[in-house]
Amino acid sequence: MPVKLQLSFAKTAPKGDITTICLIGKNGEIIPHLEKDVAAYLIAAMATAQFTGKSGKSLAIYADQNSYLLIGTGDKLAAGTEAENLGGKLFLALNGTASKRGWLPGHKLDDAVLADICFGANLASYHFDSYFTDKGKDDVSIQLAVGGDALNADSALIKDRQALANGVFLARDLVFEPANKLFPAEFASRCSALSALGLEVEILDEAAMEKLGMGALLGVGQGSRRDSFMVVMNWKGGGDEAPFALVGKGVTFDTGGISIKPAKGMEDMKWDMGGAAAVTGAMCAIAGRKLAKNVVGVIGLVENMPDGNAQRPGDVVTAMSGKTIEVINTDAEGRLVLADALHYTETALNPRQWLIWQH
Repeated sequence: MPVKLQLSFAKTAPKGDITTICLIGKNGEIIPHLEKDVAAYLIAAMATAQFTGKSGKSLAIYADQNSYLLIGTGDKLAAGTEAENLGGKLFLALNGTASKRGWLPGHKLDDAVLADICFGANLASYHFDSYFTDKGKDDVSIQLAVGGDALNADSALIKDRQALANGVFLARDLVFEPANKLFPAEFASRCSALSALGLEVEILDEAAMEKLGMGALLGVGQGSRRDSFMVVMNWKGGGDEAPFALVGKGVTFDTGGISIKPAKGMEDMKWDMGGAAAVTGAMCAIAGRKLAKNVVGVIGLVENMPDGNAQRPGDVVTAMSGKTIEVINTDAEGRLVLADALHYTETALNPRQWLIWQH
């Protein structure tokens, strides 16, 4: 069932049916300040349930007209992965309550910790439902109101985490798309749309790649009716410094070519563009955060199909570097795509460091 997170900020608890969220530290310490009788009731309930505040564990408690959701933080809650994971657990626990509306009062947490909790909850709310027939019919809205004076929707930390989430969601969207909807040209088009964030996006078509001598990448895609592309996404936030390069493999569907894969599980080969999705999502997040660095993302986009024009085992192709490659198994296509993508990145973009994503 699709779920959505509605995040808001308020100094006082929202009206109506609302679940108060209490973070519980080591040995059952209740982090927010509560009225004495309420605190005593929750402590007794925790003792009965043997709830010790172990990180990520949750306990729902209903008392008269009020409901409480206890979330364990463990020994210490730090910004980053710990807080993000806790936010994800918080979202899942809140989704399991009757009200599905939570109030996280001021806990006197570090701003970055609180922002990362919100970030983790946001990531946990993701659900891909673009092709559901009854999309939206049974949507459930999960509402989380965050108290205190430190953060609001316009806070720099919240905007920064939302930019990160946008990049993660874009990468997830790309990976979940079926191959008949997300093929190389469509993938390139979605990258082009990121120019609205300030990225410089260049798309090399087959003619441009052939002129550059990218026989390795083009050889993989020659068995498909769909054209191959290389996309270069450039973020210039660091002045004249050499860029950090992200390079990703984008095989939008991989049958294995003439060396065809077994039928069982082949549907998963729509995920063979996960490296390119990771690079694209990262560039989206980098641009959204206005990172003060130069970063370039390069992805090779092909479809590996076995038609009459497909390359054969034993064929020899010439990469952009000038090296010849004998193709023994056409299902080893990723290294061919990356060979040309890496050489282009090294010679045309002069990066100072690399990060390569194949899956």
